[in-house]
Amino acid sequence: MPTPDLRTYLAVLQKYGELRSVTDAVDLRLELCEFLHQCDQVNGPARLFERVKGHSMQVAGNLVGTPKRLALAFGLKNESKLLGTYLKRRGSIGKPRRTKGGPVKEVVLRGAKQVDLLALPIPTYHEDDAGPYITCGTLTSKDPVTGSRSMGLHRLQVKDSRRLGVHLANPPISHFVAKAETANRPLDVAISLGVHPILLLAAIVSAPTEDKVAIASSLLGGPLKLTKCETSDVDVPAHAEVVIEGKVLPNVREPEGPFGETSGYYFGDNSHVIEVTAITHRKNPILQALHPASREVALLCGPAGEAELIQMLRARGFDVQDLALSAASGRTHVVLSVKKRHESDPRQLLHYLLAGVPYIKHAVVVDDDVDAHDPRDVEWAIATRVQGDEDMVVISGLRCRSIDPSQKPGLFTAKVGIDATVPMTQRQRFKRIGVPLEVKETVAKRVAIILGQWPPMKTKE
Repeated sequence: MPTPDLRTYLAVLQKYGELRSVTDAVDLRLELCEFLHQCDQVNGPARLFERVKGHSMQVAGNLVGTPKRLALAFGLKNESKLLGTYLKRRGSIGKPRRTKGGPVKEVVLRGAKQVDLLALPIPTYHEDDAGPYITCGTLTSKDPVTGSRSMGLHRLQVKDSRRLGVHLANPPISHFVAKAETANRPLDVAISLGVHPILLLAAIVSAPTEDKVAIASSLLGGPLKLTKCETSDVDVPAHAEVVIEGKVLPNVREPEGPFGETSGYYFGDNSHVIEVTAITHRKNPILQALHPASREVALLCGPAGEAELIQMLRARGFDVQDLALSAASGRTHVVLSVKKRHESDPRQLLHYLLAGVPYIKHAVVVDDDVDAHDPRDVEWAIATRVQGDEDMVVISGLRCRSIDPSQKPGLFTAKVGIDATVPMTQRQRFKRIGVPLEVKETVAKRVAIILGQWPPMKTKE
């Protein structure tokens, strides 16, 4: 099988008509990103910007902006297989394999005279952003005490030719940095740019105690090839387009941002600083741009986030049938369909979920006759099955996302849950209108014949 890297994925997109080249020169400041934003709004194809003003490198974007393209990243032609495939691969144990060298070592730049972040085509996304930002670089590091490895997706501000500001809001790498800082030591890190989309997805998985590099191997369905960095004690994907090596400086904080976040608002902070020690890259590298407020972000987070939450809740004994994270809310809103075995199930589920998952702010529980992924069906359930004085759960004083502009001092928020399920003793009263399944299927077939859509085309995996 071909190596699962960015170039292989671009070739797959090209094969299925999902990639279009932009041959006119585009500006890295605002223009390229607005191009991606507008393509995203109309579910347009992935884009390869062949000419970027002031740079010789190409930039790709909107790569997994539709469920079809995300399915192609998993090697699937049928997007309905995504969740099942994710759960199956996630259940296996990934085994990355170290190799000597690799394409990412075709060019090696070290030291102050050679390292220059400004030579990379890093976009400025919004008019009030503090500068260029890396939005899809997988940051890899090790726990300085245990040696365990992981990676994450953290925003990185290009401050100058050799320094990056990094906003470390989430574990595990934030914990690694804290441990190194306690010993007053820098932490070796590496940022991989231009990787297969599955690596980005693995980096976002909420699994702070697991090796996300191993998770990436599981999700790829084969071993991820790694190579050792030149100046950092970190292994990185051997087929990445670019790797930035460096150290998080201990006890150093500098203003970082503002930056237009996934919340739809600007956010700035005093953040850690990375001092860059080396840059390695392939010949003629292709970088990737990821617009923070795009469907692409929601799709990268969605299937993984939904699958992880379902597994966690089922492990706690909740009979969750399906779950949908809202893209428009930046994954802070969730709908869960359940098979209710006791009248208290929805309320217990809401308390556990809202208190235990920091990024969930509002949640709705519906019966399993409601499609959690259909906003109209969910709104109908809320309209017809909820009494506000009895079916609302409000919990104050919980931790919130750092980028939530409505947060209370100290990163606190109030969370709201809605029980939109039918009382178990009144199910007949709430029976939905409809026809028997056999009638529905017969008519659906006849309508498909009239529309010339029968027999349906078969898709091969």
